[in-house]
Formats: sequence, structure tokens, C-alpha cells
Amino acid sequence: MKTPFIANHSLISNFVLHREKMKKYLLTTIALLASFGIQAQVKEFGWLAGTWQEKGKSNFEVWSVKGTTIKASSYQQDTSGNKKVTEEIEIIKKDGKFFFVPNVAENRDVVYFEITSFDKNGFVAENPQHDFPKKIRYRKTGKALQASIEDDKKVITFQFQKVK
Repeated sequence: MKTPFIANHSLISNFVLHREKMKKYLLTTIALLASFGIQAQVKEFGWLAGTWQEKGKSNFEVWSVKGTTIKASSYQQDTSGNKKVTEEIEIIKKDGKFFFVPNVAENRDVVYFEITSFDKNGFVAENPQHDFPKKIRYRKTGKALQASIEDDKKVITFQFQKVK
């Protein structure tokens, strides 16, 4: 009569062990898939990394890739070397889409610009509901970077050279 109990106990133990292995497998798979999505972010926009100086001005954008994060800090530098940060930027992936997220003093709330197209040297980010800009473009050509902010009526272009 003890044999069925041992068999059932063994069956239950195998089930619990199998369930724990499956749980670990699923968690590992989910982590790997998430990591691939984040790595794609770095792969797709890592070309921005470096220090870019606006031509003829003391305005800079410093893009960095730290782990799986892509961020930039825009600043103006005076003749004494003092820096005034004017904008912080991050490129993130959310709900399977990439977003350009600038943080500027003029905006009280976070504004997301969906990256609607990109390739190995540039991207276009859009937010039709935002007052200005509605569209942001970045395009790298060699050691030059052109950025623009625009809406239906005006375009403001920035020309950068890579300095680091």
C-alpha cells in the first residue's frame, strides 16, 4: 500500500522539479528577448556616440552609450570654459517602438517623439501633437552631423562636427 504513495510522491516531485525548470527557462528566454531589443537600440543608434560641436559656435552635444542606454547632454560653453546644460536627451524603446525623449526647460512634461524611420546613419522622430517641433531629424555623414527641428512652416538646422 505504500508503493502507490511513493509513486505518487515521486510523480509530484518530478512535476514540481519540471515546473521549476520550465519557470527558469521562461524567465531566461524573456530576459534574452528583452536584452536583444535593448541591444538593437544600441546597435541602431550607437553611431551617435561622441562629442559633437556646432559649427562656428560653442554649442555641444555629447552622446554616450552606457550599457544599454543612449543619452545626450547638450550644453553651451563660455570663453571661461563654464558649461550651461540646455537639454538632456535619451533614446528609449517602449512597447516595441523607439522614442527620442528630450528634456528641456521649456517643457513641463516629458515629450516623446516616436522614431518613425531610421537607418545606420540617421533617423526621423515625430510628435504631431507637440507645438514645436513636430519633427526632429538627425543624419550623420562621416564626421559631420546634421540635426533639424521642424514643423509645417519652419525648419531650424544645426550643423555639427565630431570633435571626440
